[in-house]
Amino acid sequence: MISSAQLGQSLHLAAIVVPVALYFLILGLLNSRRHPQLLTGRRDFALLFGALSPLFVVPAVSYMGASPLGTLIVIAAIAAGVALVLPRRHAWVIYNLPADRAVETIEAALGEANLYPVATQRGFKLQENNAFLEIAAFPLLNNVSLRLRDGDVSLARQVEASLASQLARTTTDTSPMAMSLLLVATVMLVAPLAMVAPRVPEIVRLLTGLLD
Repeated sequence: MISSAQLGQSLHLAAIVVPVALYFLILGLLNSRRHPQLLTGRRDFALLFGALSPLFVVPAVSYMGASPLGTLIVIAAIAAGVALVLPRRHAWVIYNLPADRAVETIEAALGEANLYPVATQRGFKLQENNAFLEIAAFPLLNNVSLRLRDGDVSLARQVEASLASQLARTTTDTSPMAMSLLLVATVMLVAPLAMVAPRVPEIVRLLTGLLD
C-alpha cells in the first residue's frame, strides 16, 4: 500500500519537474517556428520565472510550513526577488534566429523604420534619436536579446513594430537545439507519470480514504 509520504514525494517531484519540462517545451516550440518569434523581455522573464519558481517555492514552503504566515513570507520574499531582477522595459528577445542573420535582420528593420542605424560591435547606434540598441546573442538557446538604451516609449514602440514586421517576413529553419529541447521536455513530462502510473489504484484508494 502506498503511503501518504510516498504520494507527497511524488507530488513534490512533479511540482518541480513539470514546470521546467513545460519551459523546455515552450523553448522547443519557439525554436521550431517557421518565422523567428519576438518576445518582450518581461514575457521572456515570465516564462523563465514560471519554470524555475517551483525550485525555490516548494522547498521554502516546506521549510516555513504550510501556515498562512509562512506562505505570506515566501510570497513576499519571491515578490521582492522578482522586483530586483525584473528586466527593464524596452527589451526584447528574438528566438530561432542565428546571431549572424539577426544582425542583418535587425539592421533592415531599423532602416525600414527610418531610424538610420549605425553598426557597432555591441549593436546599433540610432543617431537622430540619440539612442542605442544593444544586441547580445545566446547561441545555446538560439536567441538574441535586445535592449534599447536612452530611448523613449515612442521610439521603443517604433522599434518593436518594425522588428515584428520584419520578422514576420523572415523564414528560418528548425534548429537542432529545438528538437533536443522537445525531446528533453517529453522525457521530463513522462518520467513522473511513469513513476506513479503503476500505483494509480492505490493512490485513488488513498485519496478516497482521505475524503471520507
